[in-house]
Parts: sequence; C-alpha cells; structure tokens
Amino acid sequence: MTHSPRLSRRHALALFAGAFCATRLTAARAQAQGQAAVEQNARFAAGLYEIVFSASQNRLYVAAAGVRGADDARLFAVDPGTLEAKSFLELGDEPAFGLGLNDRRHRLYTTNTRSGSVSVIDTQSSKLLGKLAEGEKAHVRQVVVDDEKDVVYVSVFGARGAPSQVWVIDGATQKIAHVLQDGLDGGITGLALDRAGNRLFATALQSNEIVEIDLGSRAVKRRFASGGEGAVNVAYDPAGRRLFVTNQKSGTLTVLDAGSGALVKSIETGAGALSLALNPPRGLVLVANRQAGTVSLVDAASLTVRDSLVTGTHPQTIAVDPAGGRAWVTNKARSAPRGQPPVEDPQGDTVSLIRL
Repeated sequence: MTHSPRLSRRHALALFAGAFCATRLTAARAQAQGQAAVEQNARFAAGLYEIVFSASQNRLYVAAAGVRGADDARLFAVDPGTLEAKSFLELGDEPAFGLGLNDRRHRLYTTNTRSGSVSVIDTQSSKLLGKLAEGEKAHVRQVVVDDEKDVVYVSVFGARGAPSQVWVIDGATQKIAHVLQDGLDGGITGLALDRAGNRLFATALQSNEIVEIDLGSRAVKRRFASGGEGAVNVAYDPAGRRLFVTNQKSGTLTVLDAGSGALVKSIETGAGALSLALNPPRGLVLVANRQAGTVSLVDAASLTVRDSLVTGTHPQTIAVDPAGGRAWVTNKARSAPRGQPPVEDPQGDTVSLIRL
C-alpha cells in the first residue's frame, strides 16, 4: 500500500507564501485590465467565521472560533489594506460566530452560538460591555443592526424542539426588548432590514421560504417561496425593491420582487451558495459559494454572473467597503474528522481582499 506523504506545516506555509505572491501578480494584471481580482490573502487563526468592516475606524473585525476544545477563540481587528492583525480580543471558550456592527456608536455585537448569548463590545476600547441571553443556549445566528434607530435584530434557529425566534435588542439600554416567535417556524437563519418599509425579511431554511415581519406590529405579515432549496441568507435592495436570496442546497442566488414575492430570476452561482453582500456603487451582488470555493460577482442590473473568483477553501462570509472598491472574504479550512488532528490547509483560515 502506498501512502501520500503528509505535508508539514513548514512546507505548507512555504507553498502558501508562493501562492500569495502569485495571487498578487495575477491581481496586478487583472487590475491593469480593469477586472476584479483577489489582491491579497492572509492567514489567521483556526475557525474563521464572520467579518465586518468599520468605515469610521478603517478596520475589519474577524471572528475566529479556534480549534474545538482548545478554548482559543479570538476576535481580530485587522488593517483592511494590508490584512495585518493590529490587535485581538481573547474570547476563550466562548467563540463568536456572527458579527453585527453599529459603526455610529462603535458597538460590535457577536452571536455566541455555543452559549446561546449575544455579546456587546466597544470597538474603541475593545472592552466587553455586556452579554445578553433569552432562555437556555438558544441557537443564535445572524445579527442585523439598524444604526439609525439603535436597534439590533438577532435570528435564532429553531432546533431540538425549540422554536425559531428573532430577538429585538434596544441598543441604548443593551437589553432584549422583545422576542418575536409567532409564525416563525421553518428554521429561521438569515435576516435583512427594510428601513423605509419598517419590516424585516427572514429566510426559513427548512421550508424554503421568506418570512416578512412587520416591525410596527411585530407580527408576521406573509410568507412566500424563496425560489430555491436551502434558503439560508437574504439581502434587501432598497433601490430596486428586490430581495436577493442564497440557496445553499441548489447553489443559486434567487431574485425576488419584494412587493409581490414573485421570482424574478434564479441564477446559478456555485455549490453551497451561502452568504452574500450588496455593493451598490459597483452594481454588484457578491455571493460566497462555500463548497465551490468561489465568490461570484453578479451584475445587479442584468442579473448575470460577471465573474467567479477563487478565494480559498471554503468562502464563508463577505464584507464590503461602502465606497465600493473593496470586498473581503473569510475562508474556512477543511475539517478533519472529529477526534483527529487539524488538516494542513494553506488555503483555509484565510481572509481575502478583492479589488473590484
């Protein structure tokens, strides 16, 4: 029997450095031709999840859950241009998975899925301001922040008999003001806010639906089909009054009319279409295809895939610069079977900078 030699960490990092140089050269050529390209990749700690960009502080915040059982979770503050970690906050045995930022008030909200809580962190002092929870170990997932009203919405995925919920947090008091639950069956995952319409859209992963919540009455107004299988995240386009939905099982981005709920178009982006971000200045929708290892750039006007960029092993989440010229992607590493040592994966646990 022949065994493949195990790649040493030193060798893996050397290969990664070579790939990094090649990436910069490819990016330079692409930028010279006016094309989007991956400009840089930087490796961070294990278990990267969500990423957000602070325009006021010119910082990226990156959640790293660490190796399971190692109690080494961290929250990194990263230079968005160089991808250099400027500082980090030790989270120990309570890793953050989801992130939401109120950039006006310098508050970062993290979903701590293992403990079922939400932490509030001051981004200027890097101090923990408080921790919020409702019930025991709720499966908290995504955070959406209304920085104008100082209100925070948190999705709670219903699992093991527990109902799906949306927590409404008062940013001024840092307390859970309301828990929305009625009509939220189907496994609530992603959230998108329509500020002008005073409504919240949520994806129901198990029923492949979009749930519309009226925030005035705090009641479910209607439900309609997502147009794909495994509806996991959603973004609202106020200019076009459209919803963009990633469907993980079908590997599609579906476009829905937010008024009627009708399907406008289904776009194949790649296996495991997971997260998305809108970039209005460039007229783009960016989609992270977790299994395909790519980020799709979808033209928001023609609703066609303009390009697909290879970023890392498992693209996880995307942050965009409101000015339009940059986007960042976290890439998870390949997972080893439970109980086995981590897999050497030079293209995993990285952050990619994309020039658009």
